[in-house]
Amino acid sequence: NKLAMSRALGAAFLSHQVEQLEKSVIRGPASGNWRDRRQPQAELGVTNGNGSRRNNTISHGVKQRPTSGHKPGKRENTERDREHVEAGHREREKPRRLSGEAGGDKDADVVVVDASVLVHALHQVKKWCREGRQEIVVIPLEALNTLDLLKKGTSSLAQRARSASRILEAQVGTNPRIRVQRDDAFVPWDKINFKDALVDDEKEKPSSQALHLSGSPEWVRRMICCARWEVDHAASTLGNSAIKDPKIVLAVLSASSAQAQVDRLATGSTKDMSSPVPLPAPSPHLHRYEPRSAGTLIGHWAARAGIPTLEFDPTPASSAPSGQYRTADDDERGKRQSGRGKHNSHSAGGPPVARGTGLVERPPAVMQMMEMVAQPSKVVRVLARGEKLE
Repeated sequence: NKLAMSRALGAAFLSHQVEQLEKSVIRGPASGNWRDRRQPQAELGVTNGNGSRRNNTISHGVKQRPTSGHKPGKRENTERDREHVEAGHREREKPRRLSGEAGGDKDADVVVVDASVLVHALHQVKKWCREGRQEIVVIPLEALNTLDLLKKGTSSLAQRARSASRILEAQVGTNPRIRVQRDDAFVPWDKINFKDALVDDEKEKPSSQALHLSGSPEWVRRMICCARWEVDHAASTLGNSAIKDPKIVLAVLSASSAQAQVDRLATGSTKDMSSPVPLPAPSPHLHRYEPRSAGTLIGHWAARAGIPTLEFDPTPASSAPSGQYRTADDDERGKRQSGRGKHNSHSAGGPPVARGTGLVERPPAVMQMMEMVAQPSKVVRVLARGEKLE
């Protein structure tokens, strides 16, 4: 009898548990049609006059438990949060117009960008590429050639050139205002009327004469010919834009920044010349094509050709102080220091490290020998094979 009673009680208990699980599944949030679950419960219910809520969803044959009370605070918070999220979506969908990007505030109608601006003032190029700007940016073919020559290597100059190349690759073809010079968009060098370099001010006469004596390389001529064509054929570049007096400028690096770079290189060359050890002849530039990124020659010949210029300050480096350039030697030095391990991080001629600081503790005899070797006044005699120590 006890065995049969225990089996009956166990079966009744299991059936009761199954029934409770079925009820919880039917009454739970997963019950009903999936189309009804897409909307919140606050939108599907109807409020009665006494403040209680009456549910209009299909019960599927199961009587719903009546709501004990209405909680207006929770519903108001939910609706407020939903409105806040929708307002945030609407703000993100609106076109962004930053300060200084209004229709009437623009640097020029057509901007011919020199390689010096692409390398050292890339922030200005990004500003012109933003939505809402009206400048037409023309990239000369010689500027692209300069970027290809400068982006080889690991120096900071090569890194800047690669960054400019990536920006142009992303913008040209997708942004209609960022254009590349056409093959026939140039004025022959012989057809350009240049001003005399000797009519400059007295303060600028020595530098102008030096630039005049240095001549005009082929890359300078190609840049000036492109900018002169844009000045003479502004209507062709602007197209249907009805602008009475269009402003066409050549964007170059400021003369003060270029002069600071020249002074820095001259100072480094003087330090090398003062070394007592014979050294190779110092190079005036750390990179072979570095003069192409200075903008000095471009600004000089643009002024002589009557091309308006617009100067910009370089972008301050993140790791170097503002107004200073990070040289290739600094990059190589940092790479060597970061690549050294803990086992060979000491210089060859330096004193030995004290005991307890290294990974492996040296014996006292080895430490004494290293101290003797580090002192140049003492002579260490090496015994030959078979020789006895006296």
